[in-house]
Amino acid sequence: MTRLQASLLSAAERDTLHEQTLTVLEEVGVAYNTPAAMDLLEGTGAVLDRERLTARLPRELVERCLKTTPRKLLLAARDPAHDVWVGDGSLTFTTDGTVTYVLDDESGERHEASAADLRELMPLLDALPNADYVWPIVSARDLDPLTANLEIEAISFRSCAKHVQDEVRSPEFVAPLLDMIAAVGGAPVAERPVFSTINCTLSPLEHDGPMTEASIALARAGVPIVIMPLPLMGTTAPITVAGATVVAMAELLSAVVLFQLAASGCPLIAAPVPAAADLRSGLFLSTSPEARAATLAGVEMAKRHYGLPTQGGGIGGDAKAPDFQDGIEAGGLLDALLGADSLVGLGCIDGVQITSLATIVLHDEAAALVKERLREVSFDPAACLLDDIRAVGPGGHYMARSSTRRHAHDAWQPAVLRRGAFETYHGRTLVQDALERARELLATHEVKPLPDDVDRHLDEVMAAYRRLALQKA
Repeated sequence: MTRLQASLLSAAERDTLHEQTLTVLEEVGVAYNTPAAMDLLEGTGAVLDRERLTARLPRELVERCLKTTPRKLLLAARDPAHDVWVGDGSLTFTTDGTVTYVLDDESGERHEASAADLRELMPLLDALPNADYVWPIVSARDLDPLTANLEIEAISFRSCAKHVQDEVRSPEFVAPLLDMIAAVGGAPVAERPVFSTINCTLSPLEHDGPMTEASIALARAGVPIVIMPLPLMGTTAPITVAGATVVAMAELLSAVVLFQLAASGCPLIAAPVPAAADLRSGLFLSTSPEARAATLAGVEMAKRHYGLPTQGGGIGGDAKAPDFQDGIEAGGLLDALLGADSLVGLGCIDGVQITSLATIVLHDEAAALVKERLREVSFDPAACLLDDIRAVGPGGHYMARSSTRRHAHDAWQPAVLRRGAFETYHGRTLVQDALERARELLATHEVKPLPDDVDRHLDEVMAAYRRLALQKA
């Protein structure tokens, strides 16, 4: 069986990036910005500056921690039919999160995302077959900041039966969130991790203190950690592709070291997704050719050089609507060809600022197409159908052959993309068709409900947290 593969880097180039990254960690170091990290690094050979909360990491420590990182991991879902394994050779897709605006596909107007939007969009992601797990796709601006981190997860668990992945920005959310995860999973967190957390580094070469403290606690509980460096070329990272890759990999490996010291063998996903700054405007660019090259180099290093479960980019981009620009920017095929186990960004455009019903449906279709293009193809003698070729001979046809009937269902059929006659689609746009499919799914799809006692428990956990937080305030 043959599957498409590609390489961006030669073996010598991978070795160069590895050596440059280790040099940065040894000679420049990283700022962890929390005493908890200093405590974990004490006695490991790292050179610590407790006043500045920085550390320089010896290569022996980096290599030792890489060895204890699992090569595959489970992202459990509250409905086990949607369980996902990362690193087992399959390709999966997830949304991006913290989107600020929702676009009306008919009027072209956008509005600030709300909890109501999250409740509408998560069931659509539950219904679509290629959103394999979900990052709550919008940041609900109307929720109370005191409890928003918990409320967003509760809405997501209630509105979608798939694995939920999100940021946990501060350690005070850890205990109530672990309570919610155990209730939703119906098992110990380490056994059924229905939630994973995203740890975004702060470029250049820093870690967010409160988020890192939260991630340490979650790692110790068995929650998978997605390490996501986001350096911006030209501002928070060097302007060259190679320089940005080195910064991203140094941030990634410094996080691997910390979390493996906190909980040896804890499940981690490498998600290096450098972007670029438009130096004319200062705006974020997620899919400029330079940014994509740095992401692709990071994906290849993480997967093929370090052997880590890897999440790449490539779905969604900088387009302002689900249009031709979005079509040529979305897809993710290159990341998958370079070895990414999973791709992030489904449903998001405008540098992860906007989502819409049509965008989500069209990106799901793009994900399906990528999966099909990477499906293993057999070239053994049986697959060559030589007996059929002999029987049909020159000038015949294969319509009546049993092999044609037998393999006809192997051919991929799109849900929205167009293949029929021109007249079939005349007068309608692809966005209109995608919007119609979204509305149909929302009208007919039923999300598997949480058990009543679990649903009540989520409310009780959030209420208890609110009371405690108000007392402390």
